[in-house]
Amino acid sequence: MQHRTRSSWQLAGILLIASSALLGCTQPGAPESTPSPTTSTIAPGNESTSKGEDPTPIPPEAVLVFASVDEDGAAVSASAYVAGVIENDGVCTFTFTMGDAVVTSVSDGLADRSTTSCGTVQIPIDQFTSGAWNASIVYTSATIPELASVSSPLEIP
Repeated sequence: MQHRTRSSWQLAGILLIASSALLGCTQPGAPESTPSPTTSTIAPGNESTSKGEDPTPIPPEAVLVFASVDEDGAAVSASAYVAGVIENDGVCTFTFTMGDAVVTSVSDGLADRSTTSCGTVQIPIDQFTSGAWNASIVYTSATIPELASVSSPLEIP
């Protein structure tokens, strides 16, 4: 009987260890597994047509992420990036227009993992008059003569 009890305890211990190991793979907070060398991490639409080729390049495009009046009403903030370009030393010129009125702010373009970031600019609200403005971004560098974003409406109270 004692032998049987010991075997039962040993079997229970082995099952407990095995189930803990399996649960460790699926428990929240457990470290994620590293993809195997054959796992693809290329975004959909950017797959290469054969092994060894680079993914299809993204055409350069200036993108205005947002332009809005800050919650406290003290400034206008805007953010942008340049898709398809990864470089430092470019110039991002944020332009806000309403009729003949023009307000600009300049920031440096900085390379990040997959784009050139223009960061976020803040312009004091007193540089604007109330009304319907348009916001846009133009990016220039030694390699990119000029990329302009689509204009976005901005209402200044």
